Amino acid sequence: MSAPNIVTNYWAKPIPDRQFDWSAHYDGDEPNDAGQMMVGFGKTKEEAIIDLARLFAERAEATERRFYEKHRHLEALDHRIVACEACGTEGRVLVTMPGQWDPEDHGPCPYCEGTGGEIITTQPIEMEDLDEGRAA
Repeated sequence: MSAPNIVTNYWAKPIPDRQFDWSAHYDGDEPNDAGQMMVGFGKTKEEAIIDLARLFAERAEATERRFYEKHRHLEALDHRIVACEACGTEGRVLVTMPGQWDPEDHGPCPYCEGTGGEIITTQPIEMEDLDEGRAA
């Protein structure tokens, strides 16, 4: 995927302030539902492009902040499946009777509901925990 082209426009406004003479926007960018569009402004073409880049970076940072705030607790990682201690991962209650070679099957294990594993709750992992591990 290539970077989008930047379109620049020059329009000297009938005011003494020149900081809005140049504008820059991404080619193909269209206004959102609120009629807003990411446009950079400046006294020069370069300033307008730099302002557009600043707006893009601010939007990316805000999106990243919202993502991390929404996923602060990694819900999928706060539960683990471990071997069921009651049935020894068989998923069945097997009872060996004296004098018999094969154990009797007394149905599914009530503790693991026949899966052979139990779901245990662990402490939630937060983004800070992962960042600390990366720094070490």
